[in-house]
Amino acid sequence: MSGNVEVKTFATLRSLYPSIPSFPLEEGDTVGDVMDRMKLPREKVTIIFINNKHGEETSSLYDGDVLGLFPPIGGG
Repeated sequence: MSGNVEVKTFATLRSLYPSIPSFPLEEGDTVGDVMDRMKLPREKVTIIFINNKHGEETSSLYDGDVLGLFPPIGGG
């Protein structure tokens, strides 16, 4: 089984890795697998959301999921 996920990138990631409305998903894919196929270095992502809930690089993805990827957040 395969499908598609919507990948949303935010802040500084968006300019280098634009959001993708329909990214092809392979059976058993995790967040890390999708990031690797996007050629998005894992160290550039520190916050992950799947369907508006906190996720991890090892979280499984399913057809129709919305994946949100955020870079490190600065502040003072």
